[in-house]
Amino acid sequence: MFSFFKRLDRRFKVLLASIGVLSWSSGLSSQYNQLYATFLGADPINLGSLESLGGAASAFFSVPAGWFIDRFGAKKMLIFGISLITVTAVIYSCALNWLMLIPAIVLARVGMWLIMPLADMIIVEVTDYGKRSFAISISRVIWTISSLFSPFIAAIMISYSGGMSAEGIRPLYFVQIPASLLAILLVLAKLEHQPTQKLPSQQLRKLDLIQSYKQLIESEKLLKHWMVAIAAMNFWAISLPYIPLWMVKVKGADQNILGLIGTLSILSSLLIMMPIGKLSDTIGCKKVFLLFRSLIYAGTLLLTWAPNHIILIIAGILGLTALMGAPGMGGIGGASSIPLITMFFESFSPEKRGRAQGLVGLLNLISSMAALLGGILWNMGYMEVVLLLPLLTDILILVPTIVRLPEKPSDGQSSQH
Repeated sequence: MFSFFKRLDRRFKVLLASIGVLSWSSGLSSQYNQLYATFLGADPINLGSLESLGGAASAFFSVPAGWFIDRFGAKKMLIFGISLITVTAVIYSCALNWLMLIPAIVLARVGMWLIMPLADMIIVEVTDYGKRSFAISISRVIWTISSLFSPFIAAIMISYSGGMSAEGIRPLYFVQIPASLLAILLVLAKLEHQPTQKLPSQQLRKLDLIQSYKQLIESEKLLKHWMVAIAAMNFWAISLPYIPLWMVKVKGADQNILGLIGTLSILSSLLIMMPIGKLSDTIGCKKVFLLFRSLIYAGTLLLTWAPNHIILIIAGILGLTALMGAPGMGGIGGASSIPLITMFFESFSPEKRGRAQGLVGLLNLISSMAALLGGILWNMGYMEVVLLLPLLTDILILVPTIVRLPEKPSDGQSSQH
C-alpha cells in the first residue's frame, strides 16, 4: 500500500487531504442535523418534507450539473460543491428556526452529490488503468478513518456547550466553516487541471444542454444499461428507513446491538476495501462486484429470518443496505461499490463522464418514490415484502444488466495514461 501510495499522482493526494478534512468536519454534525432541526421547532412531518425536498433538488440539479462538469471541468465544479457545503454550515450556525434550514438542506444535498462523484471522476482520470479500483479503495479507507473520531469530538463539544440543545449543537457548525474553507483552499491551490479537463471540447462549447445530452444518449450504447442498473440500485430505498425498525420492533434489538452492528459493519468494510480494490484490478471489476454484491443478498435474508441477535450481527457484517450511508459502507458486501464506481466511469470517455453522472443522478427520484412505497406497504403490514422486494429487483434487473456490460473499457479509455 505504501509503495503504491508514493507513486500516486499528486492530484490524488490533494483529494485525499481535502475530502478527508471535509469528511471529518461533516462527521461532527451529521448525526445531530435532524435533532438540531427539532430543537428549532421541526416536527417529524417537517423532517420528512425537508429530506424529500433535498432529494428532489439534487435529482433535478444533476442534469445541468453534469453538463457544467463537462463544460467547465471537474476542479471548478468540485470547488463549487465544497462551497455549497460551506454555505450550508453558515446557515445552520445562524438558524433561529427550522424554516431557515430549508435552503441549507437543499444546498447540502446538491453539494454532496457533486463532491463524491467528482472526487471519483478525478481519481479515475489521474490513475492508470488496472490500478483504479485499488486507488478508489484507498480513498474510501482514508476518508472513513478521518471521520471515525468525529462523533467523539462532537460529543465533547456539545457537553461543553450546554448539552443536548440547539445552542449546544450550534458550535459544531462553527467548526465546519473553517474546515470547509481549508478544503476549498487545498483544491484551489494544489489540485492541478487535468489535460483532458482544462478546456472543454469545441464541440461541447457549441452545444446547449439539451443537445449535448441528446448527443450523449445517441452515441453511448452502454448508457441505457447503466441507467437501468442504477435505477434498480436506487430501488433499495424502499427498505432503508425500515431496517432499523425491523431490528428493534420485530427482532428485539436494543441500542447496544444496533451500535455493535454499525461498528462491525464499518470495520469489516474498512478491512475488505483494499483487498476488493486489488482483486478488481486483477480479475475484473464485474466479477468482483457480482461476487460481493451477493453478500448483501445473504445479509438481507439473514436479517429477515434471523432467529437471534447473533444472526443479526452476522447479517450486518455481510452487508445491510441500511448501513450504506457512507460510500462503500455497509459490511463486506457494501464494499462492492468500489468496482462498480470504477466500471461506471471507465465506460465513458473523460469528456462525457460529467453528463453521464448527471443522467444517473436524475434517477435519485426513484429513491424518493421507493421510500414512499415502502412506507405504504409497511403500514399495511407487508414488512417482509418491504425487506425482500429490492433483493428480487436486484436479481431480476441489476444482475442481468451488469452481466451484459463489458468487463473492460474501450482501448482509448484504458490506454489514455
